[in-house]
Amino acid sequence: MPTAVWTGSLSLGLVVVPVRLYPAVKKKTVRFHELDRGGRRVRHVRVSEPAVEEFEIPDYAPAMKLPGGVRRENVELPLPTYEARSSEQVVYEEIRKGYEVAPGQYVSMTREEVAALAPERNRVIDVEQFVDVSAVDPIYFESRYYVVPDREWSSPFRVLRQAMAAADRMAIAWFTLRSRRYLTAIRPYGEVMLLTTMVHADEVVAADFWIPNADATPTNKELEMARLLIDTLSGPFEPERYPDEHRRRLLGAIEAKTPSIEEVPTAPSPTRVLDLMAALEASVKAAKAARADQEKQAKTPRRRSRGEAG
Repeated sequence: MPTAVWTGSLSLGLVVVPVRLYPAVKKKTVRFHELDRGGRRVRHVRVSEPAVEEFEIPDYAPAMKLPGGVRRENVELPLPTYEARSSEQVVYEEIRKGYEVAPGQYVSMTREEVAALAPERNRVIDVEQFVDVSAVDPIYFESRYYVVPDREWSSPFRVLRQAMAAADRMAIAWFTLRSRRYLTAIRPYGEVMLLTTMVHADEVVAADFWIPNADATPTNKELEMARLLIDTLSGPFEPERYPDEHRRRLLGAIEAKTPSIEEVPTAPSPTRVLDLMAALEASVKAAKAARADQEKQAKTPRRRSRGEAG
């Protein structure tokens, strides 16, 4: 059973059902660590940017604005000289939050100031309204989580799930996770529910791109041929048909470069369901053979030793 990322309750007016959230998607991106030439792991440290001392641009190089060679009348001009002090490692306690308001200009805030502005923590998924499942454009959807009820609350959870499925509705709700308040959509999904975090309206970039002849009306023949192509390629959606080929190739290349590693003995794995009958039959045969040996030994007369009475 995976670990719940959040525990609390689902609140629909006066109806409150304790629930847990479990990740519904586990990305399998192939990630690499950085190594040096000797194969040792490279770690990153926090350093402050070196302070660059001001320098003067020569009068005869008015086009020069940044350090670097500038050609003028086929003559290479000299570089301005400046000194930079070495980068210094910054300890975690000294790091502040900085928001860039202009190039190179930051508004600084302490961690305490940022934490004071975080939403108040609570354990409630507060439903505000219900909408048609098809009413929300997928562009608003982000991360997905399974909503699972506590065992003793499965009955009211089932009622809500089936009622929402019958009405073809999903809930729009708020909940707080890790000091952030999320707008979410909750809909029935199999025997559980699926909670999807959403982006806000002002985070969606408008698709106001200029397309030439966008208002041109296609001909009926063009539409018929396009519809024929769509119908020809139509079919049920089967996610298994679309594996991540890039990840598969990466893992194959990694496996080919992996040296053979001596296997470490592990505890026996649970018997697979498909092999259960075979395992039972083998166990019965072994048990019968062991019992037969015991019975045979019990019936075999024991030879007397010389000291025993006749």
